[in-house]
Amino acid sequence: MRFLPEEIELARKLNTAELPWEPGTGQYVWDETGLIADCPSPFHDHIYYILDIKHFLRRAGTIEHLKASMFWLPTWYDCRRLLIEMNVPTELICQKLDSQIIKTGKERLALYQLLEEKLKS
Repeated sequence: MRFLPEEIELARKLNTAELPWEPGTGQYVWDETGLIADCPSPFHDHIYYILDIKHFLRRAGTIEHLKASMFWLPTWYDCRRLLIEMNVPTELICQKLDSQIIKTGKERLALYQLLEEKLKS
């Protein structure tokens, strides 16, 4: 899985805006503080996949420290689930994911932007 620099920056803003997140298996994260720095990332620098949450907790000590050290990089599916939970109408999501966005391959970025808009309102 690859993440665009714009997606990473927007995910950082979503984290600051308190996007609801509980670290768990099956999530991609950005290692903001170098908590996992001694293990090279199989994706690209600073990005890890939580295959075993216990491994991350052994390094972090607590969920709170893990959340302070990293931030979540939601997948397309995660974004859709969050938007549904936030009662964002499907029609609005479809408008955001218009053919121009799909042609550029930046659907996840558009969903991040929609999440940011929802968190601000």
